[in-house]
Amino acid sequence: MALLRRSRNDPPPLEEADVYERSYGERSDDVTVMRAPDPVPEPVGGEPKLTDRKIRDAFRTRLDRRDGT
Repeated sequence: MALLRRSRNDPPPLEEADVYERSYGERSDDVTVMRAPDPVPEPVGGEPKLTDRKIRDAFRTRLDRRDGT
């Protein structure tokens, strides 16, 4: 049964001081945090831009172009 087992190369466990240093250590300017763009608001009222019918028709058109029929 030893053939079915994989040998694991786990990294050695971290000491408490190492974990603390990773979490609360000095900050680096190498990483820049950017704000995500604001989401586009959904249209209020009226018909949605994409319906299942439009998606299905576009898919069929694309399949027809690909098959050459």
